[in-house]
Amino acid sequence: MKAGIACDESDAEKVNMNVLEHLPGEPALPMKTAMFYVVRILVRMVALGLLAVLTAPLWPLYWLGAFVWGKPPNVPKLWQVRRYLRLTWTSSPPAPELSLGKRCLLTIAIMYKVVLSPVLGLAWFLDELLFGRVLESTSVVAPLIEISAGRSGSTQLARYLEDDPRLVAPSLLHCLFPYLWLWKLVPCSIGRVVSPEAFRNWLERQLPAEFLERHEGDPFRTDTFDGAIYTTHLNPLSLQISPGAAQDDFGFARIAPHNRTLWEVEFIQLIDRIARKTLVYAGSGKDGGERRFFVKGHFLCAADALERKYPDASFLCMIRNPAARIQSAINYLRVNPHDSAIGPPPWGWLAEAITRTETEYCEVEQEWFGRSGGAKRYVIRFSDFVDDLRSTMLGAFGFCFGDTVLPPHVPHEHPPRERKNYRINRSLQDLGVDESQLQSRLASYIKWCQKTL
Repeated sequence: MKAGIACDESDAEKVNMNVLEHLPGEPALPMKTAMFYVVRILVRMVALGLLAVLTAPLWPLYWLGAFVWGKPPNVPKLWQVRRYLRLTWTSSPPAPELSLGKRCLLTIAIMYKVVLSPVLGLAWFLDELLFGRVLESTSVVAPLIEISAGRSGSTQLARYLEDDPRLVAPSLLHCLFPYLWLWKLVPCSIGRVVSPEAFRNWLERQLPAEFLERHEGDPFRTDTFDGAIYTTHLNPLSLQISPGAAQDDFGFARIAPHNRTLWEVEFIQLIDRIARKTLVYAGSGKDGGERRFFVKGHFLCAADALERKYPDASFLCMIRNPAARIQSAINYLRVNPHDSAIGPPPWGWLAEAITRTETEYCEVEQEWFGRSGGAKRYVIRFSDFVDDLRSTMLGAFGFCFGDTVLPPHVPHEHPPRERKNYRINRSLQDLGVDESQLQSRLASYIKWCQKTL
């Protein structure tokens, strides 16, 4: 067997030490000296202290709101804060080591989440105060839930579905800022102060070029819903702590014991409240009829809880050859926007953690969407989606609505897209991933993904 990352669980602690942090032709990361860390740490500690002073008077109001409405699902809980502080200072990951400077910066990042909790919590409670009755009287009937693995083509599928007037979906901005009172204020200010197009252009300028090559984000359209919980909780920091922490907290297939409440309680509360807010905000359809809530994400670990919450829901997914998808996922997470002081997660850690979590995702996905009985389930194959969009979407709309004719807003062919000449695009071999072993373990899944049209 060739050297590389194995998929055997018995080898779970090994990381290929030969995965280089920089290859010829890749943009070079700036060198970080001891003085760099000292300056950044001091500046951020001062900023953290000022923020803590400013938010301190809000804590009594936050505790009062928590007493009245319960703890909000959009802030990290004390147990998670304690866990991440412990991991930050006790983890001994494989090379590259977690330096003292990075441990300090991670600690500050964790504490930023803590001191912002009353702000985010009060923003959540304001919706309960202003719209609690109307939200309680709004029902989420027969939601359409797309649960697909990362880099499977699921976002493009979601965009085609989102355009149907029978559905309503939260935009990326709605997921990141899940406050109905804010949604009602923003159109007034964006329309008068800055145009939506100008806002899109400004946002793109804030993002790395390598990221934009791989993801066509639009703040006013639907996107991966998982960001609604990950931007306010601590899970993304696991990628910076160790491969083991990332496997526990950044995998979407199974729930680690310490995360069970996060996914089966808080996530369900979050998605249900955002669903109600989205339905209230969108109003009825053009014909005056009720509209269905639609959401897309990778949250397979919450699928059973969602099925219990919404027994009338319809679930669909996009499946893709795992080797190409895992390669894309590792590269995508490397070029995601990251803290400039901490830097991106090391290549070797990403390759180790993502190969394992996404391999498991494939197995759980095949089992869950292959079940008989229970909720309605539908599978779309990426190869069919690429080669015969018209027939694939006709099948999808037949599943979602019982349509026998494709709605006019759905294109029969994909618009041209540039998906090559990436600035950063490592192969599985570059990443130390044993593709032959991957294909052997996932042979059944690969057969499941094969073209059927």
